[in-house]
Amino acid sequence: MKEQVKDWLRSVFGGKSWIVATDVLAGSAAKAKLLQDYGATSALCIGAAPGTGPMPDPEFAPNPICFDVRAPSMMESIRLALDILANMPDDTVARVDEFDPGKTMQVIGTIFDDGRPVAGRSKYGARPESWQALEDKTIIDKLWDAAGVTRAPSMNVDVFDVERLATVSDELDYGDGVVWAADSREGFHGGAALTRWVRTSDDQRDVRTYFAGYADTIRIMPFLEGIPCSIHGIVFPDYVAVLRPCEMIVFRKPSGEFQYGKASTFWDPPQARRDEMRTFARTVGEHLRAKFGYRGAFTIDGVMTADGFKPTELNPRFGAALGVMTTTLDFPMLLVNLALVEGEDVPFSAREFEARVLKAADENRSGSTMAVFNTPFENEDEVDMVWTGDGFRKAHDGEVIDATSRVGPHSAGGIVFVKFPPDRVPIGEPLAPRAAKALEFVSGYWDLGISELEPPKVV
Repeated sequence: MKEQVKDWLRSVFGGKSWIVATDVLAGSAAKAKLLQDYGATSALCIGAAPGTGPMPDPEFAPNPICFDVRAPSMMESIRLALDILANMPDDTVARVDEFDPGKTMQVIGTIFDDGRPVAGRSKYGARPESWQALEDKTIIDKLWDAAGVTRAPSMNVDVFDVERLATVSDELDYGDGVVWAADSREGFHGGAALTRWVRTSDDQRDVRTYFAGYADTIRIMPFLEGIPCSIHGIVFPDYVAVLRPCEMIVFRKPSGEFQYGKASTFWDPPQARRDEMRTFARTVGEHLRAKFGYRGAFTIDGVMTADGFKPTELNPRFGAALGVMTTTLDFPMLLVNLALVEGEDVPFSAREFEARVLKAADENRSGSTMAVFNTPFENEDEVDMVWTGDGFRKAHDGEVIDATSRVGPHSAGGIVFVKFPPDRVPIGEPLAPRAAKALEFVSGYWDLGISELEPPKVV
């Protein structure tokens, strides 16, 4: 089956030149490398900002194009990047025309791409707007209900209805406060960018004032204590492949903000809960296909509570955790997903594909964390770390490494990535407590200003 998938990807992506346009040039370089591995002849890489990591291979992808997006946050940099790539200046379009004078090439975008053309070239694997709309946090509960799956109670309230916001928050507060999530008036938002933990009347005032600049409607639901996690499905024409649960590393801050910190597969829920999540994802995937003609990957985010898994949102796209889960596969899930969304004929069994991916994800655990910070960081640097039992310190020569961190530039200032070797992390436990300690150490080591990250509680 592995060779069938590889041959399929070569037939789809091989023998062509591609344009790769993403939010950061380092991301374009990584995607170009995948295309090269599957027979593409050349690529033009475009990034809205340089990013951190390897740059494009000058032999396969010469003369890359790079802008210099600056924004106050990760989410705002993503939105600005998509706008810049869709509205490039004439001189930049001319450079694209030099690479593709016949204007026949297609563009590979980001995992959260909105499908807008780049320099007049269409996106390959572009998602219809009806699929993208499902990412709105204020409408997704209707989908859970239509699909017949269990969820926590929620209520949508106008952002300016002060009394109603307070009343509904009181009604849905089970003792730990509530969570407010904004609609998608200004476009999709991920990474917990417009989601807040609201516990007091002061929180309500502050969050309402902030959200009013971005949204018309707020969804209110109880704060759910437990492990933030996700389950991924991949919709084929005749089957919904469902993978394993992933821990979403989401930290809590005293301000009520949540900070996204990537994902991990080291954590295992109880078998019954795992089965529950997989059944949930298959049910939702079948509904997406029947109702929306959906194809490709989707992610259901939620919380593993004492009462089981409770969904909080749907990401109708390739999720970042899916990349974490499939790093050891013999073929790139990203290209598989693009081909599915594009509607390419599938020459292999979706059930066999599911079994292959699920086995690889269970047998090869992985996890990493990250943080975007506002302190300017123009160069790249790295440090190896050792776990002390309650924190991290810098590794000395000859010591076994428990984590490796790399810091570099980002549109918002800087970004740090921490990777954890699979053989140095306990299987079954959530990674978030260790990830918080890792970010605490690297923040102090480079004076990054990352602070007060509280991991979730196991219930």
